[in-house]
Order: sequence, then structure tokens, then C-alpha cells
Amino acid sequence: MKRSALALACIATIAVAATGCAAEDSSGTTNITFAHWGNNQEAATLKAMVAAFEDEHPDIDVELNWIQSDYEQKLQTSIAGGQAPTISQMSNTSLPGFAAAYQTVEVDPSDYYSENFAASMKYDGEYKAIPFVAKPKVMAVNGALFDAKGLERPAADAPMTTDEFAATAEKLTEGAAPDKIYGSARLWYNGWLNAMGGSFYSADGTSCLLDEPVAADTADFIIDAQAPDGYAPTQLDAEGQDMFDWLSIGRLAMQPDFGPWDIAKLAALDDADIELVPVPGGGAPMEINGLGISADASGAELEAALTFAEFVSTAPEAQDLLTSAESSLGVPVVEESIDSFLAAAPELNLNAFIVGTDQSTISAAVAKDPQIRAEFDDAIYSRTALGSGSEDPAVVLAEFNETCQSILDGE
Repeated sequence: MKRSALALACIATIAVAATGCAAEDSSGTTNITFAHWGNNQEAATLKAMVAAFEDEHPDIDVELNWIQSDYEQKLQTSIAGGQAPTISQMSNTSLPGFAAAYQTVEVDPSDYYSENFAASMKYDGEYKAIPFVAKPKVMAVNGALFDAKGLERPAADAPMTTDEFAATAEKLTEGAAPDKIYGSARLWYNGWLNAMGGSFYSADGTSCLLDEPVAADTADFIIDAQAPDGYAPTQLDAEGQDMFDWLSIGRLAMQPDFGPWDIAKLAALDDADIELVPVPGGGAPMEINGLGISADASGAELEAALTFAEFVSTAPEAQDLLTSAESSLGVPVVEESIDSFLAAAPELNLNAFIVGTDQSTISAAVAKDPQIRAEFDDAIYSRTALGSGSEDPAVVLAEFNETCQSILDGE
């Protein structure tokens, strides 16, 4: 990462003194603010990363702003009110909606072991944030249920096909509600579309692809899975239920959307025979979190922000802290910290997450994605058997594709 492209020197003028240089106090310390979300453990991880940074940079003080609910709404409010934090945590899926509020930065893709990481921080051809943690999905499997059925456990480093997954899940399913043992957790459309080889948008984010055959095939696949004699719970069956709990007590054989934030919960189980393997088919969409630097930052404040972002994003001293046996924020993005990540829970196949960083897909950067996804969920779950409806998914998807395209085109 080349900080010199954005590092602005504090020039002794009244104009500059009123902006960026105001972040430097009389002691020579530069103060910056860092907004983030997360639960208690995730917040503790970020606090430890900040402490490691301040140990190496005693001339920079980072004030943490932990937003515990409605993160994006509150962040937008602070930006609109002229009180933007110097740096804010941002997911790649939400980045397009905040891009105008962030500096354009330089990111060197060679700093990271997967090209997905840098690519996810681009919007409209420019890097608008700096990647620091990846959150790929893997599949967690209850090995004891496989053994009880005499079935071979899934490979640790190669994904099953979606057809193999369905056939295996059927064999693992037995009984009837409320004590039914399910072969799989509920399959969510947005994730399973990727596993089936489809995509919501074209690679450049200018076209909606929900009228393609794979979109309807995905819906039919899930509807079959959650039929009364199927291998996955319905939306109603799964409502309010923790699929990880079902997995750990033997009510669930496979959970194909297991995230790194549950690593600590899994490591804490003493007697559960649970393994981690790649997600079937083409994998699941991967969330990547980056650090966006306020467009209002300048001078010493901007230089300090860039120094902090570079440290958190590329320094092993920071990246090594992302996952431990007690907490996991996600997967490191630099190769030097992979061994530390794997050592956090050596009894688990955490390498499945590393495989997932390349297997997973990165959603196209679409500014109106939140609106489109919300309207899509309302349509698909209210009108088809994915939820409470009964209409033909192919018809609903084709109709919604026109709505989606109109939103993209700004009509």
C-alpha cells in the first residue's frame, strides 16, 4: 500500500490548520476516531488491535466508537451532520452506499493472498476502502451422524457438488417433527444461488440475472429440500432457532453457511464431533470488511488514518489478533498470519476458511443493492413456496428481474 499518494502534509496556513492539523494536540499526539460494529468479543478484538497499533505508534491516539445497533444508519447520520469518524469499518456489500463519503486510496493487491480482498474494496473503478478481515462461509458437519448412517464424511479440502449434497442430506434425514433430524440447515436463496453457479448481478453490476434458468433452478432446489418429506427445515420451522445449537446436539447433520464468527463457540464444545469443510458447489458469497477513511480527513489526521489502516490491514501483529479460541472477527487477509489463524483452534479444520476465500464469490458493487435485496426478499418469500406463497418461482423471478433492472437503470 502506497500511503504517499494520499498523505497530505500539514502546511502552516490558516485553512489547513482549521481542518486536518486540528487533529494534532499540543503534546504532538494526533487523534483519530474509529467507528465499528460487533458483539462484545468482536469489540474486544478490535480494541486489542488498536492497542497493538498505539504501542508501535505512541504519537497517534485512536478513539474507538463502538456502534452497537443500527450501525449504517447511525454512521450515515454522523456523516450527514458533519461528524464523520476519521475511519469506519465497512462491508464490501455496503461500500457503494458510502463511497462518496470516503477518500480514494491506493491498495496493492499483492499485499494479500487472495485477489478477492482488494477487488472487494473497489467501487466505480477506484479503491474506496482498505481490506482488513475476510468472512468466508464453510460447511459444518456433524461427523457422528455421518458415522451412524455409515456414510463417508465430506472431504476437508474439496467441495461436494450440490447434487451430492442433496443426496447425502436425504440419507441423513430421519424422523418427523418436532424431533426430526435434518440432513441440512435451512438453505437461504441468496447464498445457494452462488453454490448453484448463479449470480444476482452481472460482474459489472449493470444487469440483473434473476431471469436466467439457474435462478429458478435454485428456488426449486430449496423448495424440494424443505418439503414435508425433505431434508431441510422450512422458514417457519427455523424461525427463532439457532442452527448451530441443532448441529451441536445432533438434530442437524450439515450447516452449509457456517461463519468464522462461530469458531470460538465450536472450539468451546468438548464432546461434539463437528468438522469444517468447504461449502458445496460454487461456494457462498463472502463478506469482506474494510476501513474507509473520511473524505473530510486531511493533514496529520489523514496521515495518521492511513498509518492505522495500513497497520491493521497488513501488519502480522494486528492480523494475528483476528481469531483466537475465545473470539473470532474473521479470517486474516495477509499470508503471514494464516498460521496464527490455524493455530487458534488446531483441532478444527480452519483451513476450510482459507479454501473458502478463493472458492467464495464477491458480489458486484451495486449502490442500490440494499433496496433491491429488500424488495426481492419480500417478493420471493411472500409469493413462492420458499416462504408462505405458492406461485411459480420462475414467473416471480422473471417479473422481479424487470423491477431489479429498472432500479439499476434509475427508472
